[in-house]
Amino acid sequence: MNCEVQETEENISDTRFSPKSPLRILVPTLAVLLGLLVYQSFRPTEYDEFIGQNFDYSGVSYTGKVINRESLRGSVVVVNFWATYCPFCLEDIEHLKELQQELRHHDFKILGITSDTRESLNDFFQARETLPWPSLYGSDAASLGKTYKVSTIPRVMLLDRNGTIIAVARGINDIKSRLLEMVYNG
Repeated sequence: MNCEVQETEENISDTRFSPKSPLRILVPTLAVLLGLLVYQSFRPTEYDEFIGQNFDYSGVSYTGKVINRESLRGSVVVVNFWATYCPFCLEDIEHLKELQQELRHHDFKILGITSDTRESLNDFFQARETLPWPSLYGSDAASLGKTYKVSTIPRVMLLDRNGTIIAVARGINDIKSRLLEMVYNG
């Protein structure tokens, strides 16, 4: 003979957090991951040390033009560290071309920096159009990358009209709103 168990508050156990429940492990794990995410978002980046510093550079562009800090003074500048072999850089370049077109009547300039050799740039530009902004290349550009600890590309720096580094980001979309604010609002 079998008896039916009647469910009362006393004999209903909460199985959501029982020792065998997956929630017992999942909830604390998610809490730890969320904590790490919050910590990372407030942690200074390795590039923060350059914020507020002057971006000092000098070199000859791919087209033979001498480029230095004084040649870009008075404009908001995006410094774009890139390479011909980097698909993310090429995507960023397309966004930069759009921005340059949008801001063509404002004090806005772009400076490309690539450690590519002249030969690799020749090959690249034969297959594509030449960039509409100057690009420093070769060993001068590579030393700038080392100076500013560029370990991944694309990497962009936003400079104010005095050549001071205002922001550093992984790509132009990360600083676009700040750039537009600086150009349009002074």
